[in-house]
Amino acid sequence: MKNILTVICLFLYLIAFSQKNYSKIKSSKINQARLEMSKKFINEFLSRCEKNDFAEFNQFKISKKLEKHIYNDVPKRCVNFPNTFGKLKVLGLNSAYLSKKTKNYDPLDLYIFDIESEKVPSIKFISVWMYHDQNIIDGIRLSREKPWEKSKNKKKEPAL
Repeated sequence: MKNILTVICLFLYLIAFSQKNYSKIKSSKINQARLEMSKKFINEFLSRCEKNDFAEFNQFKISKKLEKHIYNDVPKRCVNFPNTFGKLKVLGLNSAYLSKKTKNYDPLDLYIFDIESEKVPSIKFISVWMYHDQNIIDGIRLSREKPWEKSKNKKKEPAL
């Protein structure tokens, strides 16, 4: 009976602590150059989305996956962007994380910024993923919750 209880406790412990895919980066250890680059990318991206301008992002290095997404999918979504969200204002850094999945072979940082939407107050965050190697930007996302948190309500979330 003790062995079964021990196995169950060990199993629950492993489940509880193995679910974290990101580890928080302390404020003092955040790479300021990457942080500034991610903030500039967000502002540039939002500005272009409002204007429906999707010329190349020459001042940023973007992964092929994100590039394909930006030039193929995002323009369709940005057509109604101002009508849907109104003016979006980036308030500041909420937190920064290191992806544990890629930590050892291709480190990827996640920068989460607080955001304010004129028309959709439930949108609270905008996130950017950036590789350490050459500071390549790999993703951007507007969300109600931090990217790894499970939604408590099942409403479909607007995406970029």
